[in-house]
Amino acid sequence: MNRRIIALILVSLLGWAGVTAAATPPEPAPPEVEPELVHFAEAAYPPDALRAGREGTVLLELLVTATGAVDSVFVVQPLAPDLDAAAARAARNCRFTPAQAAGEPVPVYLQFAYTFSLAEAARALQPVVNLAGRVLEKGSERPVAGAMITAAVVVPDTAALALPLAAHLDRIGTFAGQYREGPRVVTFADSTGAFAFRSLPPGVVELTFPNSGYKELTLTETLGAAERVDMTVQLERTHYADFEIVVYGKAPEKEVTRRSLTVDEVERIPGFGGDAIRSVQALPGVARPTMADPGAVVVRGSGNYDTRFLLDGIDIPLLFHFGGVKSTYNSLSLGSVDLYPGGFGSSYGGCVGGIVELSGRHARYDGWRTVIDASLLDASIHTEGPLGRDWGLMVTARRSFIGELAEAATKNNDDLDFAVAPYYWDTVARLDWEPSANNTLFLTAFAASDRLGLVVPDAASGSSEVSEARDEVNLKLSFSRYILGWDTWLGDKVQNKLRASYGRSKDSGQVLGEFRFEGSGPVWNLRDDVAWEARDDLTAHLGADFIYTPYTYEVKVSGYPASRLEGKKYSDLGWYANLDWRPREDLLITPGVRYDYYHHLKEGHADLRLAGRWSYRPGRTLTASIGTYNQAPRPIGQSTDPVYGNPDLPPTLARHLTLGHEWQLGGNISLKVEGYHNTQDQVPALADTNDANFLADAEARMYGLEFMLRREKGDGHFFGWLAYSVGRSERRFARDPGSSGLDWDPDSWYLHTMDQTHHLEAVGSWDLGRDWSFGSRVQYVSGVPQTPIVGSEFDADTGSYEPLEGAYLSDRVAPYFRTDIRVDKRWVKKDTVWSVYLDLQNANYFIYNSPEGYTWNYDYSKNTDYGWIFMPALGLRVEF
Repeated sequence: MNRRIIALILVSLLGWAGVTAAATPPEPAPPEVEPELVHFAEAAYPPDALRAGREGTVLLELLVTATGAVDSVFVVQPLAPDLDAAAARAARNCRFTPAQAAGEPVPVYLQFAYTFSLAEAARALQPVVNLAGRVLEKGSERPVAGAMITAAVVVPDTAALALPLAAHLDRIGTFAGQYREGPRVVTFADSTGAFAFRSLPPGVVELTFPNSGYKELTLTETLGAAERVDMTVQLERTHYADFEIVVYGKAPEKEVTRRSLTVDEVERIPGFGGDAIRSVQALPGVARPTMADPGAVVVRGSGNYDTRFLLDGIDIPLLFHFGGVKSTYNSLSLGSVDLYPGGFGSSYGGCVGGIVELSGRHARYDGWRTVIDASLLDASIHTEGPLGRDWGLMVTARRSFIGELAEAATKNNDDLDFAVAPYYWDTVARLDWEPSANNTLFLTAFAASDRLGLVVPDAASGSSEVSEARDEVNLKLSFSRYILGWDTWLGDKVQNKLRASYGRSKDSGQVLGEFRFEGSGPVWNLRDDVAWEARDDLTAHLGADFIYTPYTYEVKVSGYPASRLEGKKYSDLGWYANLDWRPREDLLITPGVRYDYYHHLKEGHADLRLAGRWSYRPGRTLTASIGTYNQAPRPIGQSTDPVYGNPDLPPTLARHLTLGHEWQLGGNISLKVEGYHNTQDQVPALADTNDANFLADAEARMYGLEFMLRREKGDGHFFGWLAYSVGRSERRFARDPGSSGLDWDPDSWYLHTMDQTHHLEAVGSWDLGRDWSFGSRVQYVSGVPQTPIVGSEFDADTGSYEPLEGAYLSDRVAPYFRTDIRVDKRWVKKDTVWSVYLDLQNANYFIYNSPEGYTWNYDYSKNTDYGWIFMPALGLRVEF
């Protein structure tokens, strides 16, 4: 404890003993050298005074002898008897250098002050851990990294406290790793969930764990003096997402338009079965898929084949299994899913529509966990955990039951027989290794397969030369990808991301002896991106991506010659460069250039792109983009086939223009509005002229406005979004695509087959408490265009009626309305999480069943609509 000398020197020299009484003593001369403190004796703070919080200054007068010792002490300005006495006792043990007058040591009087300070006394309190523990997630037992823990002494042990409680808290609030917040001391858990409090006051301590996504927990512990308490705390989630994807709004946006979701959100959204990838179909700009192709991703009115699917930068051929009921990549292994509906940067190429990018996640290193999920639709198992230090393994497998259920349902139906059970399976295995802080590697094995068999008695109409199974429809699709990823820092300013892949694709199918195809071949992919942080405000990207496949296939159509190509080489070799430039903190400008070369076309094309984001006010951002795009003719293979296509087709060209505004409205609520205008040239269109089945003379234009009002999950009981799109998708053809025989105007624009003027999605999920949740999804979509049948005429040669068509796509199917409902219940038992869910798709079936199309009677005088059936799904999931 420090003590300060407030004042020195009230000096008087002692007179000579021999001076006569009659003489007036001379005034003593002041010392030439004043005394200096050479040994300070610290006053002991009386314990009672310290506990009572009494502090202040005692002013003393000391008589310092000619030897520098303190001879006597007088209290000049008292504070309290016990403090005065403590100061006096300490002062007698102080030592000084003697004062000097005329070169000789002399005694002097001086004033001396002792200050008793609680803050000074508290400095003696040292950081000693006396309460520690780990915070784990209840059920999964995963560490809750970064968890907040607060401690408050609600009943202090005053007898054991050496300081007043407030002074004690002030002191320990300065210790590293913790701070004071009112009456509480706050600390945070590390990446393993471990936490520690240092030198908490003895007494009854109340601990709280206020963490987003978890139910708040309050505990009490009694701390004794010189005692340590260790504990393990399990926090219960407000909602249990077995494996979350957290991407939305967590990182600065670089792409002008990027929409993402979390698994925790889509898990309880009805109609998706917990499939994060399927939920992309409910985002603005994505058309409602029809029953003819429920797995389609049609973005902003583009063609069905204009959207590219990527997994960790590597192309995958299928995003969904047959029927669109599940995605081919299991969400349990998913790290993120992003939709880029248009205006994306030069890092992506080879498509004129949109991009759906999947990113796998690394395996967990904190212990092994397993998830088993089974429903009437399919069953899956997922397990992951560490393989020693810096290694992790994750394995997922899934198999459907659709074929078995369909076969059982039609067992006694002689008219329709699922003789070959339709089914799908998929599997993912990922091995992660982090050898150093600057290097991360992973190896992913991903494979999927689909098979569909349908026997239709008495429907044989094709040729046995095409297929002997003339009464069957069957389709088999399978593919695999083995992906090596390596992310490394080459110094402080350069990062390289490498992805290399090898895989195979094998497809086959036939339809009632009318059509048959078989194809297979290896697929090589390579992608590399180098990012260089040239300055704080400028990052340059240089990269290349390459896909190459020598594909062998055979196609046969009844009445036409067969087409067979051996090792037909399809490729897309792209180079790109772009900049992330921030001329000011609130403005991001991203110019880019890209060149794609297509080996099978022996032609390439360059594109220029520019995007910008301006956060002109907090929570307000303007976005804009403009750019050119290109892709190989679609459908790939068919359009350039020498028999059924046109090998001389050029790349399809496109231009994207977007303008948008984003608002952060507070309370986890955001609103985004974006307009777009896209055009396409050199679009392949069916033709029967010039010995070519396709000619690149069609044009496309798409324009519209998209709104998305969203409330993220946060800490509330509700999350969801309201998405609305209004748009137009049109085509212009040189020839009549409907073959209606009516007058055709090649200069007129006509609706696209997937034009959906209005598309409204209202999606929400409510936490009902006690681990019950309820979700609902409501869709309203304009009916797709159709060419009307205005009558019929009798054909005497065939003895049947032939339909008479009206103007091409001049009518629409009735509007589509659908409601899906989902209810979830969870139980957490020790280290196991159980959940039961009921998902009711097309719940409005019994009130209004939205039509997908129409069937006609024999003379086309009456029609009957058809649509989706009511689809209930009951499932069970367990994680342990």
